[in-house]
Amino acid sequence: MFSRRDFIKQGLIPVFAGSAVPSVFANGLAAAAADAPNAAPSDRVLVLVQLAGGNDGLNTVIPFGDGAYHDARPTLRQDQGVLALNGQLGLHPNLKGMKASWDAGQLAIVQGVGYPSPNLSHFASMSIWETANVKSGIGDGWLGRYLNYLDKVGESPNHALEGVSAGSLVPPELRSSTPVTALQSLKTFRLQPVNEHGTQVDVENPLMKFYGAFKGATPAPFGALLDATLNEALQASHALQATDATYQAKATYPANSPIASSLKLVAETIVSGLGVRVAHVTLGGFDNHAREKPVHDRLLLDLDEALSAFMQDLQGHGLGDRVLVMTWSEFGRRVKENGSAGTDHGTAAPMFLLGAPVKGGLYGEQPSLSALDNGNLKFTTDFRSVYASVLQGYLKAPASELLGGSYEVLPLLKA
Repeated sequence: MFSRRDFIKQGLIPVFAGSAVPSVFANGLAAAAADAPNAAPSDRVLVLVQLAGGNDGLNTVIPFGDGAYHDARPTLRQDQGVLALNGQLGLHPNLKGMKASWDAGQLAIVQGVGYPSPNLSHFASMSIWETANVKSGIGDGWLGRYLNYLDKVGESPNHALEGVSAGSLVPPELRSSTPVTALQSLKTFRLQPVNEHGTQVDVENPLMKFYGAFKGATPAPFGALLDATLNEALQASHALQATDATYQAKATYPANSPIASSLKLVAETIVSGLGVRVAHVTLGGFDNHAREKPVHDRLLLDLDEALSAFMQDLQGHGLGDRVLVMTWSEFGRRVKENGSAGTDHGTAAPMFLLGAPVKGGLYGEQPSLSALDNGNLKFTTDFRSVYASVLQGYLKAPASELLGGSYEVLPLLKA
């Protein structure tokens, strides 16, 4: 067997998007062992948008008709410009793009989302949401299990871009035995030549020759596996470079916006036609314990403008019907503002589902602002019910198997 030392002796440590090429082999190895033919991949794409830090749900979907909201937030309440959804609830004034999607029937808002015995630690609660395991937060990511399921049933194209994260790290909800790609830019999704002296080397031809020798000396299925996975990885790199060189966005993305850049990157990978099934982007900064209002206002404007451009871009490429966007945050904020014009860690908060596949409307029950649990909202919708609705109704996967239990499927999606 060739070792890492052998790679170094050859002057090559091939790296794809920050992950050593051998990690790509795990997916192909599983397929080779199963010896199952691949069905044509689904053309449905789920894009997760993480609002990291704990988004203030009460100032996002605003219960402007409830006097308890105004009493609890003398300085933080939104009094002006609320975009009314009905006589009681409205969107933050900076969510104009979301409101347009609502008017078009393409925004679903799930109210009061949380889980039993909520944990108010960022790390612990994020792990619970990422794994859908409320007892320990330990295990593969819930969408990582979905990617593994596709491999098991032979519906996966075994492609390096099946799961994509915009950024330098793979998010825990995509953690699995199936390789997932972390992309910071399409230009860097290529074999990066590094030798022990830091010298630039020709990568592809020596690497193909090196693997060719390995393939010739190794019994099947490993020779065929190396051949297939390396060629697939190189083809993906070439295709993404070609997409990046010719890509013309069908919308103007906001400048100097990390989430807009991330969503544009995701749009390019989807438009490339290389089999993206799930993608992940993050917008951070929601942990506003002090002087929340200006920060939260800016974050929601950034989110709204970036998502509006993303959806317009996909629609312009004829792909709007294929993509579902879902937001999540590890928890909401407390009902009552604190003494620093901010809010502390809370519990339940709304989730957004956005796109043409959505059956727009309000789902779940708005939590009471007067019947509280130690100052916090009592959740009314289990987040795993939202996951089940997406897995079962959109991705056509067995939700109970992937989530480890049965949860109500909400009618969030069009037939």
